[in-house]
Amino acid sequence: MYTGVAFMWISWVISTGMFRLYSEYTIYKLSDIYKATWRSVTFHVVLFSAYILSVHVVIHFAFIYSLIVISGFAFSRIVCYVLMPLIKLDFENRNANILAIASVGGHWIELLRIMPLFKEKSVTFISNKKTLKDTVEGHAFYTVPDANKDSKIDLIRCVVKVCGYILFLRPHVIITTGAAPGLLGILVGKILGIKTIWIDSIANAEKLSLSGSIAMWLADRVYTQWEHLATEPKLVYSGNLL
Repeated sequence: MYTGVAFMWISWVISTGMFRLYSEYTIYKLSDIYKATWRSVTFHVVLFSAYILSVHVVIHFAFIYSLIVISGFAFSRIVCYVLMPLIKLDFENRNANILAIASVGGHWIELLRIMPLFKEKSVTFISNKKTLKDTVEGHAFYTVPDANKDSKIDLIRCVVKVCGYILFLRPHVIITTGAAPGLLGILVGKILGIKTIWIDSIANAEKLSLSGSIAMWLADRVYTQWEHLATEPKLVYSGNLL
């Protein structure tokens, strides 16, 4: 049984690698993702079914497994096509240059201080207060629920929304000044292979914030706004924002 499970995963890795399912090739157009997905699934089913038959496992198992895999992917694509017009997001144009995430308050103010650096880039914003849209006029803006470790339901809702927006937008870079939504963005970006930047708040003068300490292990670059805190090779000090 263990050999069969191992071969199942190996065949999936081989299939997705051949058709570049998890590569930059497929991240900008929904049609490219679909093509790579169907090719990967088909090749995976063929490989795994051949393995099952070669070790003389009951043929019905191979048929049922293939049917489940193909039906699952077909269902997910149908659901996606149904939802597309409802959520009103452009799946065919997911090439945002920068996704900037910050919570309301000081985190948001600090984020806006670095925006002049990206004036020639396409910047999309995410925060947890709708009225902040007025401060980034001319840019795409999305909201997520205000969440923290003490509000489990809102935290789950925030996770779902942040994941959804990043999957839809597929930015080249995610940059955040904190807190919870930004850390979630860093985590999702890490999983998807997106470049990520964390800027710890200037309020954290004695040590990094809890979120910043976690981001140290996830983000490609972590900045502190206090020179005496830049004691780790990955922790960079380049001045402050306020």
